[in-house]
Amino acid sequence: MNPIQILIVEDEQLVADDLRETLEHLGYGVPALVASGEEAIFMAGNLRPDLVLMDIRLEGKIDGIEASFAIQSRFDLPVVYLTANADRATLERAKASHPFGYILKPFDERILATTIEIAISRHQTEVEVKEALIAAKNSQQIAESKNQMKSQHLYMAAHEFRNPLTTIKLSAEMLNTYGKQMSEEKKQKHIDRIESATDSLTNLLENILTLGRAEADNFVLNPTLIEVVSFCEEIVESLRLTLKEHYEISFVTNTQSFIACLDEQLLWHLLNNLLSNAVKYSPRGSTILLGLTCDESSVYFQIKDQGVGIPLEFQAKLFEPFQRAANVATIPGTGLGLAIVKQCVDLHQGTISIDSTLGQGTSFLVRLPLKVNSISA
Repeated sequence: MNPIQILIVEDEQLVADDLRETLEHLGYGVPALVASGEEAIFMAGNLRPDLVLMDIRLEGKIDGIEASFAIQSRFDLPVVYLTANADRATLERAKASHPFGYILKPFDERILATTIEIAISRHQTEVEVKEALIAAKNSQQIAESKNQMKSQHLYMAAHEFRNPLTTIKLSAEMLNTYGKQMSEEKKQKHIDRIESATDSLTNLLENILTLGRAEADNFVLNPTLIEVVSFCEEIVESLRLTLKEHYEISFVTNTQSFIACLDEQLLWHLLNNLLSNAVKYSPRGSTILLGLTCDESSVYFQIKDQGVGIPLEFQAKLFEPFQRAANVATIPGTGLGLAIVKQCVDLHQGTISIDSTLGQGTSFLVRLPLKVNSISA
């Protein structure tokens, strides 16, 4: 079996030589050492290595970040950054290039090997998913359009997993390697990042599984008698405990008690996703409203926020999976929540409408009829 080939891009000759010696000792192949971004692009195209180790700061017309953009877009090769101290603006540019990892100078042999193996494995997974997507696209365009969509969702999901996994790995390595020298405050920041990234992965996985069950027609409406006022109160109280004083969660209703025949699990998914979205896209200190109105034929849920709003041109595809408006690109999210909401509404044979103004907020109105035929999605 041929060893993994790694192209080293480093303009400090001593560091480059040390890296090559270490990599060869670990069993990797090093086909070339280059010292500039221009050389890196040229050699990546000629040699097609399995991975590129790229110093962020390079002499010449382009730095490592620009070279990384070019290499990933032209040759689809994974890039792992080598970095010492970098200013915030440089790190933000580096993040935007979606690297497969970071290695801090001076590098540790164990961390170097671990980072490379994870990057290679992750890239291989993405390649396989892309190949599956291409294969699906080329086969039976009409009859298998649903399967093609699932493959596309799988690729998008794999991409969404990358950032929280990278955060967990980097913070864990920093704690393991430099934890003894860190202040308690810095340690806690890394722990908080790990916990936040873990929560993101858990939520993402839950949403993907939920949407997958819906698309596989495994969602079945199981209506039971629910006291909807107390049901909403419990959801609101749970959200208040989570958000603490950062947001005001308001619940208003036109009745003190109301029994409705609805699917409890689907209703939880519906309200939880709408409320979570309202919080996510609203500034701290603002008010999130959950309104409940009941009459003889239907129950109505209104979720209203004071957030960024949704552009009119995007509202037509609002409930499609993995769709996100341009004005929320900097806010973490996957675009799965509203797709799940739509599935839950459809199963209840209900309707959902939206009223949104940019910079002022968004209001969703959900109507669920009280008499619903038991059907599958």
